Amino acid sequence: MATTQNTYTGNGTNKLFSITFPYLDTADIDVYLNGVLQTVTTQYSFANATTVEFVVAPTAGAAVLLNRNTDDTALQATFF
Repeated sequence: MATTQNTYTGNGTNKLFSITFPYLDTADIDVYLNGVLQTVTTQYSFANATTVEFVVAPTAGAAVLLNRNTDDTALQATFF
């Protein structure tokens, strides 16, 4: 399974975090706050194709992880 990630530390005011790796579908992006998987639309959304926006800014010192988790059982393309 291909996995790429970005890690950040919350500061209590910033709600926007950049996705700096390629992905095909927003469903492939997992967002964690202090190790807890967050729910899209309830706790965060995609401000644009390269930015995750939290509903509430992560507290100062909070661990933010943006992780690509691509399903390898239903490939979108097969290369030979």
